[in-house]
Amino acid sequence: MPRSRGSTGTHEIGVVMAVPESYRGREQAFVKHELLRAYLKRLFMIIGQHQSSIRYVDCFSGPWQEGCDDLQDTSIGIALDIMQRSQEGLEQRGKRVAFKALFIEKDNKAFERLDTYLKQSAPHEVAAAARNGEFFDLRQSILDWCGTDDFTFFFIDPTGWKNVIEIPTLRPLLERPNSEFLINFMYDFVLRTHTQESFEQYIKAIFGDVPDTVGINPKHREECLMNQYRSRLKAIAPVRGGIPRTALVPILYPLRDRTLYHLVYLTRHPRGIEVFMDASEKLELVQRRVRMRAKQEHREAVSGQGELFTPEDGFDVEGKLDIQVVKDLWMRQLKADPCWFGIEELADLLEDTGWFESDFQRAFGELEREGRVRNLDASGRRHKKFIHFSANGNRGERLVRVKQ
Repeated sequence: MPRSRGSTGTHEIGVVMAVPESYRGREQAFVKHELLRAYLKRLFMIIGQHQSSIRYVDCFSGPWQEGCDDLQDTSIGIALDIMQRSQEGLEQRGKRVAFKALFIEKDNKAFERLDTYLKQSAPHEVAAAARNGEFFDLRQSILDWCGTDDFTFFFIDPTGWKNVIEIPTLRPLLERPNSEFLINFMYDFVLRTHTQESFEQYIKAIFGDVPDTVGINPKHREECLMNQYRSRLKAIAPVRGGIPRTALVPILYPLRDRTLYHLVYLTRHPRGIEVFMDASEKLELVQRRVRMRAKQEHREAVSGQGELFTPEDGFDVEGKLDIQVVKDLWMRQLKADPCWFGIEELADLLEDTGWFESDFQRAFGELEREGRVRNLDASGRRHKKFIHFSANGNRGERLVRVKQ
């Protein structure tokens, strides 16, 4: 992710940071934008190695609650900045890539500000355009702008969910090859309405039916609902260019231990899952610290007194995955005969479990020290990367379970 520029207040993900003043009261937007920054930069630099043109579509642009006049703390400013930097970085590597961006906004006042900003401040490296209207009504127009060949990233970040995240609504876009999606699934709203009869038609359009979640605890209910939605996304996406894969990141309320929405990612390339999950892992620390800071400030506002310690004092890694569970999975995956584990296999593990590559690396390292597994292609001492999944042209390395 790019380092801080001007008043944006951003830093490398994983570094302690203060939430910019423009994000006060909407810390969840800061977390979302940090993920967008981290992922887009890596995505564009990877895609730019193989594509001559990259398109970006923000289907619900705003600006709505922006705090800076230059819109640097909106998805608009973030995307344009990353595209500009990516083109410069690719040119330094001898790659000439055309970047094009389309921003959709239905509100007339917000659109006027958006259009003015693009005309006056959009970097000349990016061909940026804006359209005024409802996303639902403009879907075919969006697809016409995208064309059929260029790689396109769709950012779908509405303030609501009806006529937006339903599968029939998204189907025309999902059926387009050479595309990736980041969808804001307003989980808390859907959760509160999915059993209400008045919302039945919308719920069926999202999930295919009305999910029966009676008697399921909150954690499993969330997993059930999100897995059902992810399965429907993958069922629509064309397999041309690779098997559809999904991952998600929960964004929590700043002051409540409850999911506000999920950012659902859809790709057709296993490397996409690897990169997205890597960005998501680093975001976990950011989100935890941002929420701790918001809770502290709330307590101080209620009490009228400052607290002696900051949220970073005594910070721990609560909620960390039990490594034994990962070790057990490795032991079920590996056989006495060597098998290759590369990017495809890593993507399967990440998508199926929702864990991070570092979890699998750490668990394999412990098993290796215990003499229970071996990497037949390991060379030299490896302290963090016990498996190089991208080695040998993404085929990976040969792993084996040692007979006891």
